[in-house]
Amino acid sequence: MRYISSLALELERFHNHYLATHVSASHLCYLKKFDAFWHSRQYPPLLTKERLAGWIRPLGDETAQTQCSRIRVVRIFGEYLHSIDEREHYVLPRGIGPKEPRYVPYLFTEDDLEKIFSQEVMGVFKPCSSAMSRQYVLPQLYSTIHCCGLRPSEATNLLVGDVNLEHGWLDIKTTKTCRDRRLPMGESLLSQLRAYDQLMQLRLPGRKYFFPTTKEEHYRSSSVGILFTRLLREHGIAQPSTGPKGRLYDLRHHFVFRNINRWIDEGKDVDSLLPYLKLYLGHSTIRDTEYYLHWVPEYFPIFERLYGGLAANLPEVSDGQD
Repeated sequence: MRYISSLALELERFHNHYLATHVSASHLCYLKKFDAFWHSRQYPPLLTKERLAGWIRPLGDETAQTQCSRIRVVRIFGEYLHSIDEREHYVLPRGIGPKEPRYVPYLFTEDDLEKIFSQEVMGVFKPCSSAMSRQYVLPQLYSTIHCCGLRPSEATNLLVGDVNLEHGWLDIKTTKTCRDRRLPMGESLLSQLRAYDQLMQLRLPGRKYFFPTTKEEHYRSSSVGILFTRLLREHGIAQPSTGPKGRLYDLRHHFVFRNINRWIDEGKDVDSLLPYLKLYLGHSTIRDTEYYLHWVPEYFPIFERLYGGLAANLPEVSDGQD
């Protein structure tokens, strides 16, 4: 049993449900903290508004985003309990936490990317007891995220059978938005992955995941994100004195910006191409894709020259990490 409070059984069932219905399990760390919170107060196994009041308050010097994430997980827990007819539990309402700060992406420059994917930087990974081949796996994992504009969790969850190295495509399944899609790979990436796969067949024959830690396991998206952030910090890449610093998810953003900029430079109709980009990225709505146009003028003056004030007329979306 992973949990120790009076809600241990319910939390355990919810934990398994969450793993089965979500691509990323990174937010489950807050469930452990909630269990410790509940246990420390010796509360009985019933969620009430009064008992949850202490959970929704800021804890220490945490950020607003962390506080919102904590609240969200327990709200989903309450909704889960209602879904299995345990309706006596109180469900935290939406909007009770602080307003989450709008995510501002770091836009990698070509110089940044050249440094990131250099042998000097990518060559720092060494094998460890839980991932004996990570010196080969992580560089290709990061390269695939960058070249295909994947969400980190989409890359870490790739099965061997999802990667077609003969015809050059990736099958992206069980995604954040439940939209399976097939993505083509460029020749350069395809060549790299073919060589990588041949090596991994020798090192870890019969592996389940394309980017594995062991024969049956894969990296968590949160883990590869932390490693990537540490890599940037240690090498002084994408670390401006003010504003956002580079993160793994920004490789996906760069993929989008690079393609929009290329279309503009080639004189193509960006509006007509956005629906195709939406499908490629696995966005829920075109609004999620249009979000990126807000950032284009600041970094791509060609857009400003050709389209003028178009970006000012686009609707805003609430989440820049879709």
